[in-house]
Amino acid sequence: MIIFDLNTNDAEALLRHAQTFEPDSGDAREDQRRREALLDLGDALLSHLQKPAHETNHS
Repeated sequence: MIIFDLNTNDAEALLRHAQTFEPDSGDAREDQRRREALLDLGDALLSHLQKPAHETNHS
């Protein structure tokens, strides 16, 4: 489980990066692992962004 302590702007910026970044290390297997990890990260970020504000604020 991934728990984020990010403000909305940072979470959205990271989500955009996770959705658009294309690994190009020259190693096809490593690039595939990175793509899959970024997809998982994107899913977790979407869940974080969809939570009601009272669930994401830790103050």
